Amino acid sequence: MIRKNYIVTGEDVNDFMVMENTAYISYTLRLLYHFLFYNGFSKEKLNSLNLGLQEGNHVVVNYKNLMFTESFFVEMKHCYIDDKISIKSCFFNSKNECCAEVTKELEWFDPIRKVVIASPKRILQHFNRNITQKDSNLRPSRLKIGMLYPTELRY
Repeated sequence: MIRKNYIVTGEDVNDFMVMENTAYISYTLRLLYHFLFYNGFSKEKLNSLNLGLQEGNHVVVNYKNLMFTESFFVEMKHCYIDDKISIKSCFFNSKNECCAEVTKELEWFDPIRKVVIASPKRILQHFNRNITQKDSNLRPSRLKIGMLYPTELRY
């Protein structure tokens, strides 16, 4: 779906120079914001629509350690937008070995009323036109996002 390259920094590691779970979650959220940005929903636009994201459950599965100064890339494998947003991202080292997987749930949040809200229709309408034929068995409000942009984004 979408992929971005990074290098493990000092903020990401523990005393043993191994990347921490909080860093994996942080990179997953960054990738989601990049995905929304490239689909026309920058943080500024979300703020103007009084929309925020509230973090929910997450699962981090580590296969190999990513170490300080090691190059890696994060790839979003899937993103479902329904009443909750469910994303799965995988972390790969420079040898293209999967080091970790993160599954994260988020909910849309109205920062003014301070309540969790259903997925806004503006956003659902935007992503609704990107549903593929094989996804037609999904409820109209449940969207599978995929192959919207180049598979690799480099910064």
